[in-house]
Amino acid sequence: MSYPRNAASPPVIAVGAIYLLADGTIQTTGASARVKTGSGAWGAAAGTLACDSTSGVWTYAPTQGETDAESFLVAVYKSASTSAQVTIATSASATAGYSGVDWGKVTSATSTVNLSGTTISTTQAVASVTARVTANVDQWNGVTVTGMPMPTYTQPAGFLAATFPATVSSFAGGAVASVTGSVGSVTSPVTVGTNNDKTGYSLTQAFPTNFAALGINSSGHVSRVTLVDTTTTNTDMRGTDNAALASAWTSTRAGYLDSVLLAANANRTVQVTGSNHVAADIHELQPAVITSAAFAAGWLTASGTAADYITELQTALGTATNQTAILDRVSFALSALAGNCSTAQTATETYVLSIGGNTYTAAYSGLDGSGNRSTTTLSKT
Repeated sequence: MSYPRNAASPPVIAVGAIYLLADGTIQTTGASARVKTGSGAWGAAAGTLACDSTSGVWTYAPTQGETDAESFLVAVYKSASTSAQVTIATSASATAGYSGVDWGKVTSATSTVNLSGTTISTTQAVASVTARVTANVDQWNGVTVTGMPMPTYTQPAGFLAATFPATVSSFAGGAVASVTGSVGSVTSPVTVGTNNDKTGYSLTQAFPTNFAALGINSSGHVSRVTLVDTTTTNTDMRGTDNAALASAWTSTRAGYLDSVLLAANANRTVQVTGSNHVAADIHELQPAVITSAAFAAGWLTASGTAADYITELQTALGTATNQTAILDRVSFALSALAGNCSTAQTATETYVLSIGGNTYTAAYSGLDGSGNRSTTTLSKT
């Protein structure tokens, strides 16, 4: 039986039995297998290795990839035992039991093959035949025939006995498909769908002089009209809509042009309010143009005063914190000069002065008879 090459489910292979070298007993367990596919290197078997414990024969089911070569080798081995091996030559068919022929590898192949006694399946098709094919045909499309029949055609009733018109002009049974020659004359009206040959025609209507020089633009409008004799009704007055009559243009209206506000340059956009005032953003004023009389009473408010302006005033006049510190220092000095004195001529003389709603106390410590003191404690309540 031929062995299929690269089959999806390769058949199982009988490799043989292996024996223990020490006493020659058949080994049915503990063996391993290696496979060499084609000209590739030996490698660990990836298929299924099994052993029949009764006969001691080892079998191997290879994987599909292990059989994808013209031949492959399987070896079964075990430590301290003999080994068994088998070489499998594959066929060109992937189906077990079938042999495929690769004609490209057949030596001295001829172009003539005797297929006598061979039944060719009707489901197969011949790709192409370059030479003549000789065959004896006894049926045509399922009908028994003798020789090669001609295709059959049934003529309409009376076709062979019909009398055809001598000229096309006398034919009234339908339309003429095409005429390659010239037609002498056509007396009845003819409706033409599409005329592909428009040369040689002329019109009897004469066009006005210079009509050919008339220009029409892509919108279908006359490109230029310099003069018309009479216009009765103009329904398209674009560019002249609501135009003033000549009678409305008076010398008074013309004099208004002398009062038109003129711009020094192209930036002449001005907005006039309903109170007839010009609304504008002032970017520059002449020196001394605004006097003190232009300011209303109470115009300087907190919301209208910038923070940097207040900072400048505080720097010049002194902040409230600075003024309080100065007042406290003066009051402490006054408490020692004019305040109430308790524990006089002791080491802890104390002076108290109430002024401006605050009480200032200067308490000494370590005061001696010579007037020396070590610490003075100042407090404000």
